[in-house]
Amino acid sequence: MPEPLAADAPVAPAPVSSSALLAELATALEQDAVTGAWAPTALERSLARHLVIGSAGDLQLTAALLRSALWEGSAALAHENGGRFGSLLGLSFTVAESSEPDRAGALTRVRDVMERVHALGPGEV
Repeated sequence: MPEPLAADAPVAPAPVSSSALLAELATALEQDAVTGAWAPTALERSLARHLVIGSAGDLQLTAALLRSALWEGSAALAHENGGRFGSLLGLSFTVAESSEPDRAGALTRVRDVMERVHALGPGEV
């Protein structure tokens, strides 16, 4: 039986960094907000406001600030809107504590989403 060619071998996907995944999740959530597929709840808007105000000085989402938002949201955050917002904050916390070189860009992307979510009124997209 002939040896399989290297071109026939399955290609393993390249590993995705947490920062890259975070930026993708932030973009997807924001896109769903624009199209109306996702609308922030009162709790999610409140936590977005907490993050926007808390990072107003240097426009940076720190691990401590994200931890306080996750604590404030507590168990309800894991259930509202399928937990997408909570997942975004949880991964943001992981990235904020990491030393990944592209973390600043990903966290800036999340903060941009928080600005948008914070600005939305009830029922607005």
